[in-house]
Amino acid sequence: MWGPPDGASVSTFAALVQRRLDATTRQPLSVIVRAWSIAMRRVVDYTDGMARGARPVLTLVAERALRELIQPPKDSNVLEASGVVAKGGYYYVIFDNIRRIARLHRSLEPGSKKHAWFGRTREGDGYEDIAYSPQTRRFYLLIEAEKHPDGTYKALIDECDENAGYKKRRWIDFTFEKRNTGMEGLSVIRVNGRDYLLALCEGNGCHGGRKGTKPGSGRIHVLRRVGRVWKPMTTIALPPSVKFEDYSAVAVRGNKIAVISQQDSRLWIGTLRIRRPRAIGSEASDGWKITGRGTIYDFPRTKKGKHKYCTLEGLCWLSPRTFVLVSDLSKGDYSKRCRKHDQSIHVFRLP
Repeated sequence: MWGPPDGASVSTFAALVQRRLDATTRQPLSVIVRAWSIAMRRVVDYTDGMARGARPVLTLVAERALRELIQPPKDSNVLEASGVVAKGGYYYVIFDNIRRIARLHRSLEPGSKKHAWFGRTREGDGYEDIAYSPQTRRFYLLIEAEKHPDGTYKALIDECDENAGYKKRRWIDFTFEKRNTGMEGLSVIRVNGRDYLLALCEGNGCHGGRKGTKPGSGRIHVLRRVGRVWKPMTTIALPPSVKFEDYSAVAVRGNKIAVISQQDSRLWIGTLRIRRPRAIGSEASDGWKITGRGTIYDFPRTKKGKHKYCTLEGLCWLSPRTFVLVSDLSKGDYSKRCRKHDQSIHVFRLP
C-alpha cells in the first residue's frame, strides 16, 4: 500500500500528493496527465487500505536471474520473460523478444546443463503467455495481437507437442483496437472432454489506451476451438473490487483463479464457478462466473511502500499456496529497485 509515513495524517498525505502534482506543471501535457492518473490511483489505494487494513504480502521463496540459467538469444543481451508454466520437473518459459521456449529445471541451479532451449526459434517478436493441457499433451502459446487479413488486429494461438514439435496456428476471433494492447494471459481448463482457453485482456474492458487503464473492468474471454479459429464463447468479469490498472497473467487451479497486475504489483485470487454445458456450443454467460470478491495480495514493497517487482508477467500455480512467476525487462524510466528483479524467475508463497 502506498501512503504517508507512519503516524502522518490524511491531510499530510494530501499535501504530499499536491506537491508532487505541482512539480509536474512545467512538464508536457502527457506527463501531467500521467502524474494525475498515478496520484489518483494512489489516493484510492490509500483510502481503500485505511478502510480495510493493509493487504497481506506474498513471501518470496526463491529467485534467479534468467541470465544465470540460460543464454540470451543471438544478437540480444536481454531475456524479456512473459509467461511460465510448470510441467514435471521443469519450468517452461516464453519471452516477448524471441518466439522460442526455454526449459528450466526446477532446481534453478545456475549453470546446470538441465536448463536448455526447447525446440527451434520461429519467426516473430515473441509470445505473451503459455499454457499446457496434460490431457492433449499440447502447449498453447499466445501471440498478443497481429494484423489480420481483414485489416483488424487479432491474437493468435500456436500449438506444439511435448517434444516442441509445431502443430497448428489459429486466430482468436476477437478484434482489438491496437496491436500492442491485446490478450496478455492464457490458461487452459478441461470441461466435458474438451480444452477451453481462458484469455486475459491486458486492458480494462479489453480496451487499449487511457480507457483501458480505468480500473475495475478486468475481463477474461472463454475460448473454444471452432474449425480453424478459437472463438470466444462467453466472458468472465472480474469483480469490480479488483481495481487493477492492467492485467498481465491468469492461472487456474481447481476452482481457484489467480490474476496479477504488472502496474499495481498485486495478485488477486478468487473462486471460479463453472456450470458445465450440456452440449458443445451451449455455453451461457452465467455458466462461467466469479463468486465473491476474492482476496488481493501485495508483492513485496520497500520500507516506503514502493514497488520492487515492477514487471511481473507470467504466473503458474505450484501448490495451493505457491506460485512461479517471471518478469520482463524494465523500461528505461524504471527505477533501480525495479531493475534488481527484472528478467528473472520467482517463486512466491501466500502468507
